[in-house]
Amino acid sequence: MKSGLFLFIYSIFKAFLPLPSLEAVLLPLCLLYPDKAFFYSMLSGFGTCIGGHIGYEISNRYGRKAALRFVSEEMMASAVEKFQKMGYLYIIVGSLSPFPDFILSYAAGMLKMNRWVFMLLDGGCRWLRSLLLIYFSSVLNEYFHFDRYMIILSVLMLCYFMGRYFLKKRS
Repeated sequence: MKSGLFLFIYSIFKAFLPLPSLEAVLLPLCLLYPDKAFFYSMLSGFGTCIGGHIGYEISNRYGRKAALRFVSEEMMASAVEKFQKMGYLYIIVGSLSPFPDFILSYAAGMLKMNRWVFMLLDGGCRWLRSLLLIYFSSVLNEYFHFDRYMIILSVLMLCYFMGRYFLKKRS
């Protein structure tokens, strides 16, 4: 149960902070506890929905200046431009891809997108992505037992991205 709570909290923070990908936590848990994979994907989807709403509200209430504390000017400008071109489709594509999801929530809030539509699209698509990821990883695991290596790889990924983030903040 503690692992599910950690995943849920991490997915909330991941949706509005520049943290390593949720898959770095979700995949090892699903490989370690395959019988709980669907439950973990539900938790991560719901957590992402809540976290996305937090990021949305930060930029909606406090504007661009608050969002730029978490997102670079270049990334925000690119996200806003794509948002204006693609509309809701940008949320769907961004949520299903490995695109950093926290940028979506800030851009949606700044552009005053309907919060409920945003939460539904972002949370739903992130959940769908989690389901697809755990399905394909379980299928692949039958042929190549990468569950033995995934935990080590995930820890290395987390260390790498956290180190990169903190080094970037210091400079």
